[in-house]
Amino acid sequence: MLKAQGVEQVQQVQGVLDQLVQRVVEQTPFQRAVASLYAEPLTPAPHSEARVITYSAHGLTWEDERELRSFVDHGGTVRGAKFAPEFRLGNSYYIPGDKAPPGLYPRIRSRRRFVQPDGWRAEDLLLVPLRVRGQIIGQLSVDDPADGARPTPASLRGLESLATMAALALRKARVLEVLQERYQLFHFLAERAIAGLLVVQGGRIRYANAQAAELLGYRREELLDLVPWWQFFHPSERAHFSGEKLLTGRELEAQAIRRNGDTVWLKVRIQAMDYQGKPAFAVQLLDISDRVQTEALLKERAIRDPLTGLFNRYYFEETVITELRRSQRYKRPFTILMADLAGFKQVNDRLGHQEGDRVLREVAQLIRAQVRQSDWVVRYGGDEFLIVLPETGSNVEALVQRLKRAIEEWARENLHGISLGVDVGWATWTPEANPPITSLLEEADAHMYEGKRGREAV
Repeated sequence: MLKAQGVEQVQQVQGVLDQLVQRVVEQTPFQRAVASLYAEPLTPAPHSEARVITYSAHGLTWEDERELRSFVDHGGTVRGAKFAPEFRLGNSYYIPGDKAPPGLYPRIRSRRRFVQPDGWRAEDLLLVPLRVRGQIIGQLSVDDPADGARPTPASLRGLESLATMAALALRKARVLEVLQERYQLFHFLAERAIAGLLVVQGGRIRYANAQAAELLGYRREELLDLVPWWQFFHPSERAHFSGEKLLTGRELEAQAIRRNGDTVWLKVRIQAMDYQGKPAFAVQLLDISDRVQTEALLKERAIRDPLTGLFNRYYFEETVITELRRSQRYKRPFTILMADLAGFKQVNDRLGHQEGDRVLREVAQLIRAQVRQSDWVVRYGGDEFLIVLPETGSNVEALVQRLKRAIEEWARENLHGISLGVDVGWATWTPEANPPITSLLEEADAHMYEGKRGREAV
């Protein structure tokens, strides 16, 4: 613990370090950060040593943080050799892994693979000293750059600015009275942060930075008047925030409603803090709407056939297992139809593949229109389709005839001189037989080819 310091000063020091690592991860490419404070100043000399008395970390795994906590709790020391001139880069120190001197507490290697030539390597380390009047009172170490690039003096300016402000705030926290409402670093970082920041106390918002107001579409004064404070979250999310006590250390993704009614996806981080001498919570809000939308789009693309818009084979193979388990649990049948276009080769040979693609798109929509909303249609490959019919037994003749009729009528109207039809086979899962999915597909395929041979023989 910090000697000769009151509880309030200790909390303020810890708050500075917490704010520093959070802002580093939010505002720079580095995804891991550790800020530490020394018991006495450290000089950039091999013989110089200092004990680490407290730290704050962001982006570490549970195992890594446990190792770091043990190091500090057991009086771990660091040496000044890491601040040697040979490692200096601007006001920071970049240490390639193969040149690391002893005394780098403890070496936590990146778990990422960096493959960029002449880029960052997993063993590399970047240190920014926290200086007060030329003395090094602590350090900020960062790792895992998102872009995988080695640092340059220009790319380090933002990082060094944060470290400078943190050092100033730490000095004031240790030797001066605590500022009336918030120390200078809190104000500097909060007002310039990418993330929105709310301070919640007594069930109300006591402080909101400019980013929070802009993100939620309110004026600051309106945010302070919200009762309860969490009402800007979507109704389905409010249970996470409406309890009498918020759980500290939480990080979750939640949907919020802006003042104009638009929705926004937020990453929400909650941490305990003191505000005006009383317990409070810092609620950080980071806009992740673009990421959520991109992930949803990628997920949709991963399960959809790009030509027809139907589900693809991957979706079938992943989801049919769920359907099987549901049917087993409730002892209900389901049927798989396999359909293959008859005469489709003529379309490609005579009209070209571009027209063949148009035919596949039209037929896909025809099939989709003939089945229920709860059924799912899959483009299994080429001109072959699967239709999964939940809660359906083997009596599907009416549907099969409807499919054949719809496709044949469409072909007569749109493909003059080309006979296009569909061969259909099916198999039904029942709880009594309980066949595996592979057997169902084989049975449906065999049934389909029986019909194909019968049609060709006519």
